[in-house]
Amino acid sequence: MHGGTGPDESEAIALYYDDFAPHYVPGWRSLEHYGPLVADFLLRSVTPECRVLDVGCGPGQLTRNLAPDVSVTGIDVSPRMLEAASAGRPRGRYEQHDFHDPLPVGWGRFDVVVAVGCLEFCRDLTGTLRNLSDACAPGARLLVGVVEDRTAREPGSSRRAFSEDGLPGVDMHCYDATAQLGAVTAAGLSPWSYRFIPAWRHDEYSYVVQYGLWELRKDRPGT
Repeated sequence: MHGGTGPDESEAIALYYDDFAPHYVPGWRSLEHYGPLVADFLLRSVTPECRVLDVGCGPGQLTRNLAPDVSVTGIDVSPRMLEAASAGRPRGRYEQHDFHDPLPVGWGRFDVVVAVGCLEFCRDLTGTLRNLSDACAPGARLLVGVVEDRTAREPGSSRRAFSEDGLPGVDMHCYDATAQLGAVTAAGLSPWSYRFIPAWRHDEYSYVVQYGLWELRKDRPGT
């Protein structure tokens, strides 16, 4: 599930995941540790007729089974992933969009946002979170997963590539916890909870990627 990076990287990611789209869910279901945590967040956050934004939605498996009266919009850079998501939830809206770019105002505002399993490819965490915050209705709830750097020598250091083992021409970024918190607050969001979790296994290179998993709020004016 991917949102995109620079123009060349975005194209590389789209091409890779276009090829992988038919096999994504059966190939990764046993490897993704964050699925139950996302499901719990959605159970607590989604209300009847609310509007949900699924960032880096991939084939849409995290949100496809929400109630029919819930409006789901998914964004991704891979057209074939979007096709799979649309097939799984025909009433959903699925758009090719890079999360580094602001969301169109015409899409309206969202009550719930999930951005988990995609920010590995985020080169500007503050800017991306600000884009999501700007797309939120007051009081919105967000779940955001960021690959966490626990080797940073100075708290608050900028992003770094967390692995040399990735897609050709594509960097996969991590941020230390202080940098994550700084990006959250700079984007105008309030942290409600944080967990450090095993997120997914990079099976080809035999290691587990760890996330800082944040539950956030878009505060209402005056709160």
